[in-house]
Amino acid sequence: MTVTVELIAKATVRISVRDGSRALPVLIQASDDDEGHRGLSLVHRLTHGRWGVTVEPLGKVVHADIAR
Repeated sequence: MTVTVELIAKATVRISVRDGSRALPVLIQASDDDEGHRGLSLVHRLTHGRWGVTVEPLGKVVHADIAR
């Protein structure tokens, strides 16, 4: 897994995570008693939906754009 943080615009920081899995992330609503399944929901809320996935031959890159 590789994590990258870069300034992509004057007021936007992009955090990218590359891994070797081609399984795509799924945004789900965790129930109150779930012990997990909140990560992507948190990313979605913190970025106001400004995240995405790029599938690569040997895995994927998930990125999230955050306003500075």
